[in-house]
Amino acid sequence: MVFSLLGSVVRSSTKLFISFVVVIALMVLAFAFAPGLIRQSQDWIEVLNDMVRTPPMLDDQGLILYRTLVNENTIFGIIMTLLARSLVEIFAWIFGRLMKSDD
Repeated sequence: MVFSLLGSVVRSSTKLFISFVVVIALMVLAFAFAPGLIRQSQDWIEVLNDMVRTPPMLDDQGLILYRTLVNENTIFGIIMTLLARSLVEIFAWIFGRLMKSDD
């Protein structure tokens, strides 16, 4: 049981590290080969940020904190992380299926 738990922690930590590397690689490749796409996504993120910028039912202090934490960079980082994580999970699933088919 302890080895199973340790194996799960190692696999999830490995996926998190690989996701971080994939985010950096995607950003470098996007800046190098698709700067127009980055500009379009930045415009879309600005529109999305304007839509969620003033949430209802927050007092002044909550609104200041929310506007400090939720900005274009935060939204871009979340989108890139989700994209990288989905790619890592797809590759892990494919690799797992290939390894299982060898048995």
